[in-house]
Amino acid sequence: MIWYILYPFRGTTEPPKLSPEHPIRRAFELHGRATARHWLCTILFSVTISVLLCYPAFFHPDSPAATGLRSLPRHVWTTVTEFEGNGNADVEMHQVWVHGDYMKAIDPQVLQQGLYVQNELIADGFDDDKDPALSLNPQWGLDGQGCASNTKGVSWGFHSPLMYWECSQAILAADSDLLATINNRSEQQTFLNFTLRPSSLFAGKAFEKTKLRAADALVITLFDKTNSSHSTLGKTWQLRSKALATNLSPEWSIYPKDGQVVNSRLYEFRFKPMSIYDDLSLALVYFFMTAYVLHRLGGIRAIKSKVGLVIAIFFKMTVSVIASFTVCSFLGINLSHIPREVFPFVVMVFGIGNIFRLLNAILATPSEMPPVQRISTSIGEVGHKSLAKAFQNLALCYILSRFATPWVKPFCAFAAVTLVFDFVFHITFFLAVLSVEVQRMELQDSLARVSNVQLFDKKTKRERKSWLAVLQLGQLPFSTRLAGSAGIASFISALNWHFFDSANQTLSLRGLLYRLLAREPRTSNTPSWSPPPINQARSPAQWLSMQDHNTAKELIDFIKPGAHSFIARVYNPLLIVLNSPDGRKATQKANSLLEKVRHLAHEHAFHAALLVVFTIAGITLLMNYLLWNGAPKNIEDESSKTALFSVKNLPISHSLDIVRLAASGNGHFVSVSLDRSTSVWLYGPGKGYAHTAIRTADMVPKVWPIISSTMDESGILLAICNPEGQIGFFSLATHRFILFPTINLKGQQPLLFSLAWIRSGDQDNLTLFIVTPDGYLTEIEAMTGTRRSRRICLSPITSAMLFACAKGGLSLVFTSKIGLVHILTPLESTQTTSEPVPGFDPRSLDDGQNSGIRSVFGIPGLCLIFLLRGEEVDVVNFQRRALLHTLSIGKMKSNSFRIIHSARRVCSCGAPAVHSLSVVYTDPHTNHMIMQTSTIDDTPTSQICLNSESSRPSQHECKGLDHATVAAHCVNPAGAWETTYAQEVIGVRKSPSLSIHSLTSAAGTSYSTSAANALSKVRARGISRPSPDRHAASDQWEVWSMTASGEFHSRPLLADFIEDDATQRQDAQEELFVAHPGPIARLGQRSVAVAFGNMVKIITLGKEWFEGTAEGNSDQAIASYQWRARRSADRKRH
Repeated sequence: MIWYILYPFRGTTEPPKLSPEHPIRRAFELHGRATARHWLCTILFSVTISVLLCYPAFFHPDSPAATGLRSLPRHVWTTVTEFEGNGNADVEMHQVWVHGDYMKAIDPQVLQQGLYVQNELIADGFDDDKDPALSLNPQWGLDGQGCASNTKGVSWGFHSPLMYWECSQAILAADSDLLATINNRSEQQTFLNFTLRPSSLFAGKAFEKTKLRAADALVITLFDKTNSSHSTLGKTWQLRSKALATNLSPEWSIYPKDGQVVNSRLYEFRFKPMSIYDDLSLALVYFFMTAYVLHRLGGIRAIKSKVGLVIAIFFKMTVSVIASFTVCSFLGINLSHIPREVFPFVVMVFGIGNIFRLLNAILATPSEMPPVQRISTSIGEVGHKSLAKAFQNLALCYILSRFATPWVKPFCAFAAVTLVFDFVFHITFFLAVLSVEVQRMELQDSLARVSNVQLFDKKTKRERKSWLAVLQLGQLPFSTRLAGSAGIASFISALNWHFFDSANQTLSLRGLLYRLLAREPRTSNTPSWSPPPINQARSPAQWLSMQDHNTAKELIDFIKPGAHSFIARVYNPLLIVLNSPDGRKATQKANSLLEKVRHLAHEHAFHAALLVVFTIAGITLLMNYLLWNGAPKNIEDESSKTALFSVKNLPISHSLDIVRLAASGNGHFVSVSLDRSTSVWLYGPGKGYAHTAIRTADMVPKVWPIISSTMDESGILLAICNPEGQIGFFSLATHRFILFPTINLKGQQPLLFSLAWIRSGDQDNLTLFIVTPDGYLTEIEAMTGTRRSRRICLSPITSAMLFACAKGGLSLVFTSKIGLVHILTPLESTQTTSEPVPGFDPRSLDDGQNSGIRSVFGIPGLCLIFLLRGEEVDVVNFQRRALLHTLSIGKMKSNSFRIIHSARRVCSCGAPAVHSLSVVYTDPHTNHMIMQTSTIDDTPTSQICLNSESSRPSQHECKGLDHATVAAHCVNPAGAWETTYAQEVIGVRKSPSLSIHSLTSAAGTSYSTSAANALSKVRARGISRPSPDRHAASDQWEVWSMTASGEFHSRPLLADFIEDDATQRQDAQEELFVAHPGPIARLGQRSVAVAFGNMVKIITLGKEWFEGTAEGNSDQAIASYQWRARRSADRKRH
C-alpha cells in the first residue's frame, strides 16, 4: 500500500529494486549468507529466544504473562471502563478494605477485625419500612451458621472474604491453615452465585502456581440495587461508617477519619458473548487463510517437505503471538477486553505475505546456484520490501489506534508488537528453515528433473493465464501488497464497531475524525480515586481493572439478568488499617538480580531443562524430515542419469571460432576468437553471466594475437600477452586495462603464464609469473608494474608450474631438457638459479634409451607432484622429496595429463590418505580418454596411504599405491574433456555407437606389468579412430561424464531451457558447422566452459557454487562433494 501512496512522487506503484551495491541490500545479503551457512545455530538461537519468551506464559503461573493469558475472555467481549457523562446507576458499590502489615492481610488478627467491621456495617441488615427487602434474615448474626440464605428477590447483597469461613468467628478461630482454606474453597459460590475468587476478595495478591500465597488487604463489597433517591441504604451505610470510626479500637485506624466517603465514579461493565455472525466470520477467515496457505504450498512443486514448512510456519506464528502476550503483559497492556479467538488473525495477516514473498524470490533464483547464494540473493531481493511493509503496518496500527476506542487501543499495541516479532522470526528462524529446504531441494534436483530429456523434442509455448488464476497464485499487486494492510484495517474497524455499540458511544464519521485529530488527553487534576493515605500494594483503580470476565458475568447475572452491560457507581473504599510501628511504612523490597536468578533456577530449572530437551528433539526430527531424501532405492533409469547434467548456452559474442579460454575458480572466464575479439565473461550470483567485449587488435598498445592468457583464482585480474611480449592487465571490477608492461620473449612461447599472490614485506602482491624455454623467470607485480627477471636454469626448460603446498610457501617446479626436475622454493627468495632434485635422474630403458622427466603436474591439496617420463609417472611427496610409487601408463598426448582423487583423509600413521587416485589422459593415436583408478578395495573405508614405504611405521598396517588395484576405463572417442573437483570428467563429443571399455587388473608386486597388460587389452578391444563416414552418419553432439569408478553418463548437448522449436532447430543447425569442440576450461567445483564454434556452453554436474577453487584448497571442495554424495547414497540404500 505504501507504494501506491508514494505514486505521485515515484511515478510507479512497483516496489523499488535495490542495486547490488545498495547498503540495505548488502546488509540483507550478508545476513542471509550467515543464516544459510549457520542454519542450525540460527534455529537453535531462535528457539532459545522463543522458549525464554514463552516460558513465563506456560510454565511460570505467577508471571504477568500467565495471568494475562488466563484472564483472556473466551468467546465474549468484556470491558470495565469509566462512564462519560451523567446517568442513573444500575447498582451502587460500597467497599471496605482491611489492611494489616504490608502484604499480611491473611492473618487471624486481620481476619477477626474484618469480621468485626463486616458485622458493624452489614450484619444487622438494612431495615426500611418502605422496602421490606432490605431486612435481613436472622442468620446474619455473629454466631450464625452461615453468611445468608439464598433469598430470592433481594435488592442488595455483599461479597466478602469472610465467606470462606461462613462469616463465623468460631470457624475462623478454629482454622489452623488459612491459606489452604482459601485455595480449597476458591471455586465455591455464595448465596448470590458469586464465586469466591481471590481476585475479587483480596487486593495486592501474590500467587504461587495459581495458589494464593499472600495478600495486602481484605475487600468487602456491598451491592445496592435500589434507587438511591428513594432508599435509605446509602444513608444507613454512612451512619454506620461514622459510628465505626467513633468506636474503632485504638489498635486500628480508619480513613477517612470520620468514616464518611463521598467521592464516587460511574463505571460501565460490559459482557457480550460473541454472536453467531462473529463465530462464522472468524471461522471463514481462518478457513480461507489456511486453505490459501496449503494451496500455495501445494502448487510449488519444487518444495517437497510441505508438511515440514507448514509446521515451521505454525511454530513461527504461535511463538509470535505468545511472545507478544508476554511483552504486553510486562508492559502493563491490558488485553482482557478482546476474545482470545481473534488474536491469531494478526500474525496470519502479517506473516503470510512475507512467507510467500520470500518463497517466490527463492524459486526465482537459478537452480544451479548453491543454496547459500540462493538464500542470500533472495533475502537481498525482498528483504527491504518486507522491512518497508513492517514499517507501513506499524504506522497503520498507530493511525488506527488514534481513533480506536479505549478497549481496542491495547489490541493495536499488541498488533504492533506481534508485527515486530513476526518480522524478527521471519528473517531468523524461518529463513534458516528455508535454507535447509533449499539444501534438500538441491539434493533432489536430479529427481525433480527426471523427465528433462523428453522435453527436448516437445513444443514448449507460454500460455496466457487468466486474471483469476494469476490472482489465485498471488501474482497480482492487489493480492500481494494490499491484502495484509486492508485486512488488518478492516479487522480493527470491526473491533471498534463492537465497542461503539454501547450506552455512551456512537459510531459516526464526525466522531472518528475527532478521535483521529485529537491529542491524547492529559491526566485530570482531579483523579478518579483519592490519593491513598497509606502504602498499598494495589490501588482501588488497579483492583477494579483486574477483575476478569467471569466476575463481570456473575455481576451482570445478579444486577441486571439477561443484559450485556450495567452501570455502577463505585465509591472510594473505606480503609481500616492496623497501627503497626513499621508495617505500612515498609515498602516491598525488590530482590537483587542474583537472588531472582537463583530463585528462577531453583524453581524452574527442571522444567526448563526438560523443555529444552524436548525442543531439541523436536527440532532434530523436523530437520531430519526436511533433509530426508525419500528417493526410491532402485531409480537407475536413463532419465535420472541425464538429469545430472545441465547445459547452458551463453549469448554469442564472436563471429568466428573461439581458440582460447582462461577461467578462474569463481566462475569468471575469458574467450579469445579468431575474429580478433576478446570477451570477458563475469558471473554474478542470481544474475548469470554478463560479458564485456575487448577489441585487443584495435587498441593502443596492440595486444594481438594473444598467445597466453590467465586469470587469478579470485577473479580480480586478467593478464594477456602477444608474441612481442606486450602484456595487458585487465581489471574485472572496473572493466578496463590498468597496466601495459612489456617483456622480451625473444620469439618464444611462455611455458608458464600464471598469476599468484606472494608475500612482499607486510603485504601480499598479485604477481604475474612468466617462464620461457630459455630458462628465464620474469615476475611482474600486477598493481605497480615492478618487474624482475632472472635466469633460473642453465639448460632449456620443457615445463613449469607454480606449486603451493599446505604448509609451505609458493614454489616453482620445472623440468629441464636433459630430463631433470628443479624446485625453486620459496619463490619469494632472491635465489637466482636452482639445483636439480637428487634421485630423479633419467633412467635407462630396455631399448637402451634414457627416460628423462618431460613434464610435471601437481596436487597441492595432497602435497604431491607427478613427474611424467615416457610411459611412467613418478608420484613424489613434495615436502620430503621422496618417491612414493611409479605408475605405469600408456602413451599420452601432450598437456592432457590430469589427476582426480577422493577426499583427503588421515592415515593411522599420520600421513595423508585417499580412498582412490585416478590418472586421466588422452591417447595420442586413438584420441581415447583413458582413466586409471587406483584403490585398495571396494569398501568405502579403505584408503591409500600417501607415505613412502620406507617412512611407514612398522606398527601400522597402512597400504600405499604399491598395494593398490588399478581399474582402467576408456571413453572412445573422447572429444574435448576436462576434470572437475567433483571426481568426475566432463566431455563433449560426437555420439558414437560404442563408447566405453573397462577392465580391472590386480597390481600387487607386479603392478607395472599388470597395468600395462590391462591398458594393452583396452586398446586392443577398442575401436580405432572412427572413419569420416561413421561421423557423417552420426551428426549429433553429446555431453558425457565419467566418475572415478567408471560410471558413465551422457545426454544430448542441447541447452536445458529452450523456449520454442525454432530456437531448438537453430541450435541444432549451428552444431552442424562445428568440426571439433574446444578449447575447454574448468569452472568452479563441478562445471566446465567449452567453446563450441563461436559460442560457449556451460556444462554443470548437479549444483555449482562459484566461491573460488584454487588448487590449494581443492580438497575442501572434493570433501564437501563426497559428503553430500555419501549422504544421498545412504538414503537410497535405506
